[in-house]
Amino acid sequence: MAEEPATAEPEHRRRLFEARDLTMGGLLGALSIIVPIVFHAVGMGRIFLPMYLPILALGLLASWEVALIVGCVAPLLSALLTGMPPLAPPIVVLMMLELGAMATAASLVRCARWGIWPAAMLGVLAARTAGALALVTVLPLIGIHQNLPEYTAAAFVASLPGIVLLLTVVPGAVYAIERTSLIGRSEQEVLAGD
Repeated sequence: MAEEPATAEPEHRRRLFEARDLTMGGLLGALSIIVPIVFHAVGMGRIFLPMYLPILALGLLASWEVALIVGCVAPLLSALLTGMPPLAPPIVVLMMLELGAMATAASLVRCARWGIWPAAMLGVLAARTAGALALVTVLPLIGIHQNLPEYTAAAFVASLPGIVLLLTVVPGAVYAIERTSLIGRSEQEVLAGD
């Protein structure tokens, strides 16, 4: 009986975590389209940031590549399927930049072995920073004109309930997922259990 090469086991584990990341990307990407429908139906979409909730969770649970792709694609797909966020004015572009930055930053911070809450906080700050930078660079080119103080007020003050959810409910849910399920466990935790 031929022996498997020494690299077969790590390759298998790498595929396991790639599949896990893609599964999480699909699930949380779908939720990022469904959850806003529910929040907007009761008039609470803008203040509770419903699309941000599953995308931040994805950033905290998956690789930065999957988080970036889903964070950028989800707002566009949602706009095409549901009309939210609007294509005209192109708010969808702002959300693509913010969600992509938030998910990527949260994932990279987690990869650096920081905790869930600091990663969530830095992800939210990355989203708002990306939004502010886009506001003064890219967005005027596509017809969005808003001054920085107005954006800052909307981004931090008007959406404060959403930011509170992002920094409390999402990290709590991610913590619970990681502690109770193989899906949420890191590669190191799975290997330690072998």
